[in-house]
Amino acid sequence: MEVEEIYKHQEVKMQAPAFKDKKRGISAKNQGAHDPDYENITLAFRNQDHGKGGHSRPTSQVPAQGRPPSDPTQVPRWLYRAILSLYILLALAFVLCIILSAFIMMKNAEMSKQLRGFETELWNVSNSMQACEERQKVWKSVQSSIIMVRSKVDKLETQLADIRNVDMKVQEILELLQTKPQSSPQ
Repeated sequence: MEVEEIYKHQEVKMQAPAFKDKKRGISAKNQGAHDPDYENITLAFRNQDHGKGGHSRPTSQVPAQGRPPSDPTQVPRWLYRAILSLYILLALAFVLCIILSAFIMMKNAEMSKQLRGFETELWNVSNSMQACEERQKVWKSVQSSIIMVRSKVDKLETQLADIRNVDMKVQEILELLQTKPQSSPQ
């Protein structure tokens, strides 16, 4: 525990000169390599470590540097974020496709119901058309029967008139015959 506190204290000491340099406008990178304060802090830290207990601090517990050196084979952090955002966009697109397919299925069901309704209406219209055609056929046959009956009635009327004419002539002939035999018996 004590080693960690010393290390944290040492980091604060190292950051203080860099902060002062930034305030002055001097970059810490350019000046830090040649500045003796940085070297003294590192040496002072090692001396403090040896002076307290004579034990060297364990290297496995505290890292020697605050930040690991950037490895050129390491993948940058922004790439992970970009890939994650692409996965999120892919998931959103997948969800959108699911929602759209559900919407299409609902519309398909509605259209299917409408088509069934249209089919029944069409079936009813077709049946009524067939019934009308049958009625028209019956009506045409009735009309042709009426025309045939009229023609027969007309023939009968003409024949009746002819029969009356014949009957009148027969009556006249009978009258003539009745008047003639009385005068001939002599």
